[in-house]
Amino acid sequence: MLNAKLPVSLVAGVILLGLLVVLIVGASWFTPYDPVKQNASDRLEKPSFQHPLGTDRFGRDVLARTLYGGRSTLISSVTALGAALSIGLLAGLIAGMFHGTLLDTLLMRLIDVLLAFPFMVLAMVIAALFGTSLIHLLAAVVSVWWVSFARLTRSVVLQAKQETSFAAARVLGASNSSLMLRELLPKAAGPVLVLATFELGSLILSIAALSFLGLGSQPPAAEWGSMLADGRDHFMQAPHILLGPALFIVMTVLAFNFIGEGLRDRLDPYEQVKL
Repeated sequence: MLNAKLPVSLVAGVILLGLLVVLIVGASWFTPYDPVKQNASDRLEKPSFQHPLGTDRFGRDVLARTLYGGRSTLISSVTALGAALSIGLLAGLIAGMFHGTLLDTLLMRLIDVLLAFPFMVLAMVIAALFGTSLIHLLAAVVSVWWVSFARLTRSVVLQAKQETSFAAARVLGASNSSLMLRELLPKAAGPVLVLATFELGSLILSIAALSFLGLGSQPPAAEWGSMLADGRDHFMQAPHILLGPALFIVMTVLAFNFIGEGLRDRLDPYEQVKL
């Protein structure tokens, strides 16, 4: 049985994430400034009551850009995670269900190739072929990120196929699709959910890093990675420009890691899920 008491890390993560979501979703409540409107007379102002995190080189309010930029970062990360999770679950279920067949072998060899291929190189190749944009960045992320979900799902499925309930369902004449949806998918849901929370933090860092390199959102759009890139040239003169996006990236990743640890302890309090 699961422990009735929620893990402290899960509670802390949910509270921290909830606070961040309120700030990001309700950005217009906390700052009156337009995140893309430039004001040359206010450029590189230090933090003040009027501009709590100061302004950047174009006179744009850093707090406004940080909060509105969080929408772009979080939405793109969650979208990429959802796509990668769907592909990985399907591939893992199929590979595990048809273990030992040619289909399983082909899927596993494809996974091995993608694991060996550097993610950053793939993103740069896609940017070179199709141009730099957030859509192309997400395509590069999804094309690689699904493999970890597929491997975990396959391993859980192989173990679940040894259980009595699966054998009974097969003897009773259940179809392969019914077996995958009713017997195998519920078994894989818990471990995959735990992995997804950890992977979301990694996704946020990766998308911010690629945007920092100019492969994601393009100016003047507000996005945490591109904000860090925009402020690096003025770091010595106005370090406050980097404070907002850097702080929110750290807190968001920390929140998802706390939630992942809490879910791991909640769903499996006796054993650590092998990610």
